[in-house]
Amino acid sequence: MVGKPVKSFSCPACGGTVEIRAAGHSISAVCTHCSSVIDTANDNFKIIKKEHEASRPTEIPIGAKGVLDSIKWEVIGYVEKKDKSSMSYWDEYLLFNPYFGFRFLVQSEGHWNLASVIKRYSPLAGSASEVELDREKYSVYCRGQSVVEYVKGEFYWRVRKGDEDKYVDYIAPPRMLTVEKSRQEVSETLAEYLEADVVEKAFGIELLKKSGIAPNQPAPFYGNLFTIWKIAGLSIFVALLMQWSTGSGTSLATSRFHIEPSTRDKTFSTLTFNNPKRSNLFVKSRVPLSNDWMELGLSLVNEETNEAYDALQSIEYYSGYDGGDYWSEGGQVAETSFSAIPAGNYRLLIDPSPGQLGKNGLDASLEIKRNVAVWGNFWIIFILILVFPAYAFFYRWYFENKRWENSDYAPAIYRSGESDD
Repeated sequence: MVGKPVKSFSCPACGGTVEIRAAGHSISAVCTHCSSVIDTANDNFKIIKKEHEASRPTEIPIGAKGVLDSIKWEVIGYVEKKDKSSMSYWDEYLLFNPYFGFRFLVQSEGHWNLASVIKRYSPLAGSASEVELDREKYSVYCRGQSVVEYVKGEFYWRVRKGDEDKYVDYIAPPRMLTVEKSRQEVSETLAEYLEADVVEKAFGIELLKKSGIAPNQPAPFYGNLFTIWKIAGLSIFVALLMQWSTGSGTSLATSRFHIEPSTRDKTFSTLTFNNPKRSNLFVKSRVPLSNDWMELGLSLVNEETNEAYDALQSIEYYSGYDGGDYWSEGGQVAETSFSAIPAGNYRLLIDPSPGQLGKNGLDASLEIKRNVAVWGNFWIIFILILVFPAYAFFYRWYFENKRWENSDYAPAIYRSGESDD
């Protein structure tokens, strides 16, 4: 980096060139030619562990520089680790900046984290199932033992292939708190999830595609779920206010007519009425039927344009006794709505189609109202408003369920297939 030239020396094991990018900070380096671990704090560059393993390529090469969190970092070391029990692997890149020190860039299955060692230790970290750090609660996700599989570059601690550490991962997405215990020390690392495209842009490289869900990967709608439901609640409240403001409607016209056998084919008409502005119109008909039925053909006709709006009302009412018990079905009242009728003068034409119709006929009546509250419309709006919040909620639950399925410490709500025995 600027003001810090790269120093180099010959590997005492194979003679290859070993470069030091954090001179004065690094105390060990791994030869990229033979993988021997060298003590850089020793003036004679003493070999700590001699190896004969060729250098492996890494997604981000040693010496690569990139900007993360507005700070320019240089990759100076790389460690590949695995979990002894699950045999899962992950990569740890050591980043260095002469003014900001060290950070770790951690990759597992295409998921990335930027991490740093912290000194503000959380009480009981490593033993408790839940810990608190900076007023945020972290839940245990996994416990295990890591083994160093491969190492190259330089480090501010002594690291070599075969080193083992016990570790515990706690998560509070998008952060992860890792407690590592070796024979010499206990350290805590705080990591924050990074999208792969951020890393690609920072180092100008193309990375492998991620798979699965990372332990601390932010869930969909992270931080927005409460806002989504709040907006939905307010929308429903506004819809209710609009529904209540509509009220029970304004009466525009009433009409009575007598239907008898001699007039059963007659078309009846209301007087002309005015609909002052565009609104719905409701026709409520009452026919005192008894064990009979009737259909009313309704035609709402605009006096100026002759445009007609047609509908059919069906009314039927039956009752009687069965084993001494009274029963009834149907009713003597029917309602029909005409939606969004333009302003204008109208007449309603009624074509009755009666059933049996006794010799004395029937007296029917109807009322026409405008701007009547239609609760069916409100419930449609209610459901539509809830579609996205419900999707967000269940997708979030599904995501969390997938996150925890690889953990032995999943909260009860995300556990499946467990027996109560």
